[in-house]
Amino acid sequence: MEKAGWYANLPFVYENGGAFVNILILNDDGIAAEGLQTLARHLAPRHNVTVAAPMHQQSGTSHALTIGRAIEVRTDENFDADYDILAWAIDGTPTDCGKLYLDAIAEEMPDVVLSGINHGSNLGTDVIYSGTVGAAFEGFFHGIPSFALSLVEGSEISYAEAAAYFEPFMERVLAETEKPFLLNINFPKVLTGESPQFVFCRQGGRDYINAFERIEENGRVHYKVAGEVSDTDKGAGTDIYAVEHGLISVTPIGVDMTDYPLLEECGRRIG
Repeated sequence: MEKAGWYANLPFVYENGGAFVNILILNDDGIAAEGLQTLARHLAPRHNVTVAAPMHQQSGTSHALTIGRAIEVRTDENFDADYDILAWAIDGTPTDCGKLYLDAIAEEMPDVVLSGINHGSNLGTDVIYSGTVGAAFEGFFHGIPSFALSLVEGSEISYAEAAAYFEPFMERVLAETEKPFLLNINFPKVLTGESPQFVFCRQGGRDYINAFERIEENGRVHYKVAGEVSDTDKGAGTDIYAVEHGLISVTPIGVDMTDYPLLEECGRRIG
């Protein structure tokens, strides 16, 4: 398989193990989501895990923040008492959950922020709309190493397996990386090779055809978000390519959205 464009090809096994860390887990699928609960249960025996998640489904909310109304917050005592996980159910967006917990609830900052495991991928330009990535950004904004985790819909990999693959990778990255970061991770439908492989890659391009479904009901017109995936850039070295070839994509994401070539051109021609 062509590997051009990969910055690294990391094996699954990390033999040294990682130090005990305080982990905050967010998501956009809601506090009852299987992916979040599975990830929390997997990590809790070896780390201190806290959950702050929306009361309801919040997919596609990007980095939206609730303004103009009070946000209800309550502890979810039934989340998982057996694993000693403190869970907060928040009636807001994924970003509300991260920001509210970090700014108002937390007595001390977590060592790492995780968002997911999301039901469905967040590849290419999906990251602009993704509530999973939006939540992880809040950790990054607070100077905390952050990961957004997504599992391709229909994957043969279970949430439990994805969590098990991720834990040693997280420990290795935390051990070998000093500054805060945000890594967007996507697990494929089927793994290639005998063991999972994490590859660092760039963001691809993804769009949707027929993005809205028109619905007429009782003389009124409605539109529902639908659409078929149309990948505009999935060449070797992209996250889309990696996932389609059975690899676990890892894409570092930044905050600076400046178009530097255009900035330079405008400065040269107009400035």
